[in-house]
Amino acid sequence: MTDTSTTTSTSVSATDDNSKPFWASQTIWSAIAVVGSSVTGAILAWKSQDMASFGVALTAALGGVNAIIGRVRASAVIKS
Repeated sequence: MTDTSTTTSTSVSATDDNSKPFWASQTIWSAIAVVGSSVTGAILAWKSQDMASFGVALTAALGGVNAIIGRVRASAVIKS
């Protein structure tokens, strides 16, 4: 007995016409907000000489930058 069913692919590549550009991603805008608030926190911590808070703020800022880079470099749509 042979299988005559066809398979369809549901994956969407980043080059498809129906995919949104990276800058339309909610992840990008959320990460930009994280970077902005973290850098502000780092500046305030630096001015008050609170090095523990400064380190935490810089770590959060780097996490936001990592999220931006990850989303821009992604080759597929994030599936929930």
